[in-house]
Amino acid sequence: MKLENTRAVVTGGASGIGLAITKALRAEGVHVLIVGRNQARLNDVCSGDTAVTSFAADLSMPSERDRLVQHLLSQRHGVDIFINNAGIMQSIDLRMPDAMSLLEDELALNLSAPIHLATAMLPHLLTRPVAAIVNITTGLIYAPFGHAPGYSASKSGLHAFTQSLRWQTRLSEIQVLEVMPPAVDTPMTKDANISKVQPEVVAAAIVKALKNGTREIRVGQSKALYFMSRLAPEAIFKMMNKMAEKELTHS
Repeated sequence: MKLENTRAVVTGGASGIGLAITKALRAEGVHVLIVGRNQARLNDVCSGDTAVTSFAADLSMPSERDRLVQHLLSQRHGVDIFINNAGIMQSIDLRMPDAMSLLEDELALNLSAPIHLATAMLPHLLTRPVAAIVNITTGLIYAPFGHAPGYSASKSGLHAFTQSLRWQTRLSEIQVLEVMPPAVDTPMTKDANISKVQPEVVAAAIVKALKNGTREIRVGQSKALYFMSRLAPEAIFKMMNKMAEKELTHS
């Protein structure tokens, strides 16, 4: 895919991985619309660059997703690349009375939103000369964190959806890309004393994959998780969760 002068949407594009993706795409000459809940943060990112615009929305709400889709389809230039990046990760004790409420919040943003948006935008994207849907999952699909059941379940679900989407569009020109980062140095992981990659590393990998037509990319430690999960899935699951419990105990 030639990126220059294409138009991309990045959900959660004003911070963390999303902000790094926005900057990396702009360096390639892509016009970017960023989506997020914090209007002030969106304004800061757009400041000084007319090729970055914004749309404030709470994507955990179906009505807000519909509002975003209607806005995008009303634009005369259209959309070529849709990047589902927005997400949250919470430590949830399933034995507590608030567990279901927390799980629903996480599933709404991490799973329902990208499925909704990808499905709603697909007919439009299929009409574009070049197009891509990018879903950000995680290396944890290979070894889920027991203390983050909502995050682990939602990203595993998005992984399965992405594979189905790719299969159903296999005869078209659209690129369906899944990105599986390891722990990334973002506000979501600021309190975790673990090895992290910089968001710019993930963003650079995405740009390279879009250019090359790649379908899946595992960044950093996610590559090791993938191979280890195939060789000894139970062992890697136990090891990952013992490390996580140790970190939680000392945090």
